[in-house]
Amino acid sequence: MSENLDTVLHAAGRLVRRAQIRLFWERYAPTLAPGALAIGLFTFSAWVGILQWIGDPVRFIVLAITLYFVSRSILQALSLRRPSTSDARRRVELDSGQAHRPLDVLDDRPALSADVWPTHQKKALDKARLLRPAVARPTLSPIDPYYLRYILPLILLATAIYMAGFSFERLRSAVSPGWQSPVRASQITYEAWIDPPAYTGRPPVYFKDGDGADVAVPAGSEFVARISGTKTAPRPRLTQGWRSRFLTPSRLGAKSFEIREIVSDTSQIEFRVGLSRKVFALNVSDDLPPEVEIVEPPKADKRDRLVVVYDLTDDFGVEKLQLEMALLTDQTDETTAFENVTIFADIALPSSGQTSVEKASAAVDLSKTRYAGRKVIGRLVATDGAGQTGMSEPAWFTVPDKIFVEPLAKAITEQRTLVMAGLDETYSPPPKPAWKPSDGYWNEYEPRLHWDRAPAPIQRATLLIEAVTDEPAGLFQDPAVYMGLRHARSQMRHAESIDELQGLPEDLWRIALRAEFGVLGSALEEMREAEAALREGIARRASKREIDTLFERYNLAVDAYTEELRRKAQEEGNVSEGNSGGGGPPMGSLDEIQELLKAIEDANAAGDTEGARKALARLAEVLENMQIQLSQGGGGGGGGEPSGGDMSEEEKKQLEDLADLTGKQRDLQDETEQAERNDQSEEELDPQELARRQAELRDLLDNLGDTLPAQGEGDGETGNGETGEGQSEGQDGTSPGEGSESGAEPGQGTEPGENGKGGLAGLQEQFAEGIGAAEGAMRRSEEALRQGNLAGAGQAQQDAIRALRDAGEALAEAVSEQQGDQEGDDPLGRSDDGFDSGNDTADIDDRDNATRSRELLEELRRRAAEQQREAEEREYLERLLERF
Repeated sequence: MSENLDTVLHAAGRLVRRAQIRLFWERYAPTLAPGALAIGLFTFSAWVGILQWIGDPVRFIVLAITLYFVSRSILQALSLRRPSTSDARRRVELDSGQAHRPLDVLDDRPALSADVWPTHQKKALDKARLLRPAVARPTLSPIDPYYLRYILPLILLATAIYMAGFSFERLRSAVSPGWQSPVRASQITYEAWIDPPAYTGRPPVYFKDGDGADVAVPAGSEFVARISGTKTAPRPRLTQGWRSRFLTPSRLGAKSFEIREIVSDTSQIEFRVGLSRKVFALNVSDDLPPEVEIVEPPKADKRDRLVVVYDLTDDFGVEKLQLEMALLTDQTDETTAFENVTIFADIALPSSGQTSVEKASAAVDLSKTRYAGRKVIGRLVATDGAGQTGMSEPAWFTVPDKIFVEPLAKAITEQRTLVMAGLDETYSPPPKPAWKPSDGYWNEYEPRLHWDRAPAPIQRATLLIEAVTDEPAGLFQDPAVYMGLRHARSQMRHAESIDELQGLPEDLWRIALRAEFGVLGSALEEMREAEAALREGIARRASKREIDTLFERYNLAVDAYTEELRRKAQEEGNVSEGNSGGGGPPMGSLDEIQELLKAIEDANAAGDTEGARKALARLAEVLENMQIQLSQGGGGGGGGEPSGGDMSEEEKKQLEDLADLTGKQRDLQDETEQAERNDQSEEELDPQELARRQAELRDLLDNLGDTLPAQGEGDGETGNGETGEGQSEGQDGTSPGEGSESGAEPGQGTEPGENGKGGLAGLQEQFAEGIGAAEGAMRRSEEALRQGNLAGAGQAQQDAIRALRDAGEALAEAVSEQQGDQEGDDPLGRSDDGFDSGNDTADIDDRDNATRSRELLEELRRRAAEQQREAEEREYLERLLERF
């Protein structure tokens, strides 16, 4: 009985709960139906873009009506009585046809007599077993004869599927309180493009006519879209994989908006206006780290620089290349050697943004570093614009050190090495003691208290400098060297911490250069520093104002260096004071220097970084060659006036006419370039007028002729066919009494007969070829100008200037050789002043230099053979012997 009762009650409970739910539906559904219908219609209007299309104030009205019906339905529903469990029981009993409330009987307990209760309860249990679920009654059909209760949900479901991802955004926009103007697809225009990262060097990629076709872009690119024609911009959805979010436009104007977003992964940006779609698909490609490899073992060149040959590849270009070095010891391990790298050397790239370089060569001056002359392990580290790095396999090499010959300079470099070793150590000086009045002899606040706590290398360097500068008489010829050393000594004596000495190695290096090379060494160092600063500014695309300042500094440094070269050459007798302008570098070199300086300035103004780099490299080469030429005896074949002697009127006129013609051609080239830049302006230069002037210059060139000036009477033995004596003396290629090796360059110890007819004949051929090439280039320029081809004319004019310069060099050298043969002077035009030509100053200097070189080699060999010296010192001496 008990088990049957529990089973029946459990089944009856389920029927009651279901009946109660039906009662809730039947009571509240008709009341809430108007509000639900209003919500459904409002949602549908928002999803399909109707509310977006009509805008405010109509949207506000629709929203208010919807809220009214919803509020009214809720208030009516709250006023209704909630169906109870008893109501649900009555509904089940009534729909099952069972009277007398059997479910209540089963739930009740007897109050008075328990004798008849089991019989009564058994009857109720039998009736309860016959109970059935409550029957559904029509609820909405009386008020919805058109079945909107079924149609509207289906429409909403289909709309939600079509507007996937935008449903919530549309609904949010529809109920937002801000004023919204109508947004209509027919009035909106899109303009979109991709801005790749600046380091890639790529131009923006535009979507043609707003077309949203797939576009491949590098990672880190910026997507830019502008929407015009609406006062309220829709928010686009950004989708990356499974993640999506909406982007908020920023207002540009009354009816224009802009969206900017950095994309780092393949993305899709979608605009929805009404039922229309605009999709921009971005296929993002990953930026791989750069790859760098050392192709050949690093080695030293003739200028004591480390030459590194490397291969380099990267997707979008390498921005920085560095050489990392660590000292090589017995415990050095490739895996841990670079954990304590102390030296990084920047390597100048051929141009910014290098994507692929094969066997590029870079020369790095490491002679100032503390590793100079020591064995190290090094590797190249390449960094691209995204900050990714790639490293090469390590290489082992010896860092080149600069060889100083002057004893004082060598001593300074040794002291500098001590200072650099001391900078690795630290010391903490005691706090300053309380000040006490001085008794005139001693004060407790003596700088020596700090110096006593300095690292041992610093103290030793101080004592060595004091010993060198203690008696300057006879040792210091340059006061700047002495004062610099005394200042360095004072710095080390008075420094209170190691940080105050960080700049001392650089100061000592400059002092050593001054002691070795004099003022020329300082000028060269300043010029190289200015060049490095300008190169670095161009590479990082500095502002025009900064580049102009760096260029002006470099220009002044070049002027100072060339002036010092001229002065030094004049002091050493390599260039006579009678030379035009007081002697100095050859005219051809000076012209090329000015041309290169102008090329650097023009390339930078035009944004041509590669052109500026190439011009800088070429200028450095010209300046270096000019120093070598002057140190070897002057012009070195450069053009310009002969450095000594009197020229004939014909020679002077031909030189002057050629120089004047070159200047006029250069002026015409400048005007042609100006006309090309301003070809759309009202002040356009007439190409026909430029062509006429070019024809005049060509006529002047024809009048100049293509033969060298004739030699004076009686000059037959100096190269005009009668070369007997000179030929016999110079038969073996050397002058009598000269101990130099054969093959000496012209102007360095050769007899006049050596450069007789054959030498002048070669110069005549060079002069004629230069004049012919110039005439051809002028003719091409004239034809290009008549056709209006300014670019072609400019190139032809550049060729003409180059050919005129070559002809001028041949003319000047020919005049110089003729005068040297006629007057018995040396090739620089210097008179022997009564001395025999076989014992002139140049020969004496050559023999002195040879003797000094032999003595130096013998001393180096002797010291290298002394086994009691330390291994590092013997290795240093062996390197010196290899270089000599």
